[in-house]
Amino acid sequence: MSDRPYDLLLLDAGQTLLHPAEPVEETYARVARAHGVRRSPQRIRAAFRLAFEEARPADGGQRYRGDGRAFWREVVARSVGSPAPAIFEELFQHYAHAPAWRVADGAIPTLQRLRAAGIRVALVSDWDTRLRPLLGELHLLEHLDHLAISCEVGFEKPEPRLFLSALEALSVPPSRAVHVGDDLRRDALGARLAGIDSWIWGRDVQDFQAIEARLLGLSG
Repeated sequence: MSDRPYDLLLLDAGQTLLHPAEPVEETYARVARAHGVRRSPQRIRAAFRLAFEEARPADGGQRYRGDGRAFWREVVARSVGSPAPAIFEELFQHYAHAPAWRVADGAIPTLQRLRAAGIRVALVSDWDTRLRPLLGELHLLEHLDHLAISCEVGFEKPEPRLFLSALEALSVPPSRAVHVGDDLRRDALGARLAGIDSWIWGRDVQDFQAIEARLLGLSG
């Protein structure tokens, strides 16, 4: 049996493995402006943060049902100050494809080395049905052993069942897994409720090299 503390790395998608290719507020402002709607990136950024937290289905259920259009339509409208369908559709399609995103620096080589060392990797993400094909476009699917996506599993963070679904699929006990994400409530709390250790991106680990070093015992 390995003397390493973990057999499975769970990764959040947005703001951990994947990052927007440019700030969201700049993309929103540019697209809105092309359709005759002007709002500063600063105002969009503030409105986006509020809308992202507040926008919910009328029944209080999951945000990312299916392709998540209902949720994202409200977020876009509140962010840019316009419900124009053309603005929403252009942004919705933009974020469905690889040019809108960049993979975190060093992620792919790290995932390759971890898996070669016997540590499996699963994605645990609140996202809609665009994520799986997006990961394919980004050539990430081949580096992941399992995907636990909220729209497919039926639970969103911090619900522990989203995390546990990945463990069950890979037959790994919670004590042998660690989750890396950027959000204290969704990621850290959700992992803790599932009995899984967690590292917060940007606080406990600054990059994928640090994740690799901690998992493979290359740092003190």
